[in-house]
Amino acid sequence: MTIVGRLFVTNICLTIPPIRVTGDGMSAETVQLLAAFEALPASEKQDFVKELFWRLPPLDSGPLDDEEVARAGDELAAMLDQEEHDARVR
Repeated sequence: MTIVGRLFVTNICLTIPPIRVTGDGMSAETVQLLAAFEALPASEKQDFVKELFWRLPPLDSGPLDDEEVARAGDELAAMLDQEEHDARVR
C-alpha cells in the first residue's frame, strides 16, 4: 500500500510524502499517523516519540523465570562494577 496525501491535525496541515507501508492489519488512521510521522523533522520525531511513550498503556510481559531474573541481576552488577571502576580511574 502506498499512502500519499495530507493529514490535518488541529489546524496543522502536513503534506505526506509517498511512503510504502507494510504493516498488515493496521487501520487507515494508523497508516496515516505513520506517514505523517515520517514527514516530521528528526527533532520533532524525538519529541513525538517521548510523548507517545508517556501515553502508552502499561505492558504486562508476564512472569519472569528465574534465569531471566538472574541474567538481569548479573548484567546490572556488571554495569555497576564498570561504573565504579570508571569513577576510580578519573
